[in-house]
Amino acid sequence: MITQNKDIRNTISVSEIVDCVQTKMYGETPEKIIMMFDSLSKDQFNDYFRILSVPFLFHKTESIFKSEKEPKTLFVDALNELMNATSDAVNSTHINSLLLNSFENNAGENFVDEVKSHTGQHYGNLFKEFNYKSYFEEAKNLLETRLRKNDIEIANIENLVLLDQGCGGGRYTTAWKLLGVNKAVGIDFSDLGLSDAKSRIVLAGIDDIEFVKGSVLDMPFEDETFDIVYSNGVLHHTEDWKKGIKEQLRVLKSGGIGWQYLIESPGGIFWDSIEILRAIMKDVNKKYAQEVLRSLGIPMNRVFYMLDHVMVPINTRLTSEQIIEELEKNGACNIRRLSRGTDFDRVEAIYNKIPFAKEKFGIGENRFIFSKI
Repeated sequence: MITQNKDIRNTISVSEIVDCVQTKMYGETPEKIIMMFDSLSKDQFNDYFRILSVPFLFHKTESIFKSEKEPKTLFVDALNELMNATSDAVNSTHINSLLLNSFENNAGENFVDEVKSHTGQHYGNLFKEFNYKSYFEEAKNLLETRLRKNDIEIANIENLVLLDQGCGGGRYTTAWKLLGVNKAVGIDFSDLGLSDAKSRIVLAGIDDIEFVKGSVLDMPFEDETFDIVYSNGVLHHTEDWKKGIKEQLRVLKSGGIGWQYLIESPGGIFWDSIEILRAIMKDVNKKYAQEVLRSLGIPMNRVFYMLDHVMVPINTRLTSEQIIEELEKNGACNIRRLSRGTDFDRVEAIYNKIPFAKEKFGIGENRFIFSKI
């Protein structure tokens, strides 16, 4: 298994990044395609083709997920198609002449080295481009659907104070306020994300939301401060997810409600494809990648979906058992893994027993709701 909390920027061997290279789940093809991209020069011209591999492979895997055919063979075929198409394009004199002038003075943004600052910068750049519908309406609808489909009812929500642990651009902090909490507080380390979040709620005229700068691994709050502590896809990007869970339970009131989402292992083709792309994209400038995808006419919420895990420094995947063990260790009780989701959630596909669900999605998202002793 991949080393947990491993910063992709410090990796040497592809086997450190890509689980399926270790397991040979798809034979030698994943390693071959990674090595092919790695053999290309580290410059903007070749990075352009690295970036194009992201929408290509996302499109191919999504087609595989809709198909009723055996998915592993289809996935290997998609990887080979990507490898052959990229090799042909890179070596095409015609394409070279069209693209060479596109890369002058377009180096993108320089990113800091520190993991939490780098991660905050990555997500800050992604979140700030969200339009009103994606920022406010989409997040509220996603949260509402996940609560409803899992029969989660929160009593006296109008009296509760919520913490969004790792709020990014504040989408879900705002979503909880729109769902009726008395007050919502978001904490994040990204100046860019927090600035964007604050300006959006001012423009929208939404009260009783506060944004605080700080680390999710060492939060500036007293013990048992919040009625709800919501952590949604954050701690798997930190240097110490276990410390993040300890902090979550520390600031949660006894009898309060906790929500924790951490990415899953095993994750099927869905996560195998992302790990392959992480290896391909690990040295590409993040801002440049965003600009290229936007130039292709891809909507910003879709760009976020594609680059979210592909380009963040740390992307730890965990089993359900590992997460439950850590929650219990820190005082969680009544732990429940959510089995339903939105129409595009992987657990929903598993719940609906689509063909080859395990091969496609592994166990689905590790979303938990729990209380505190």
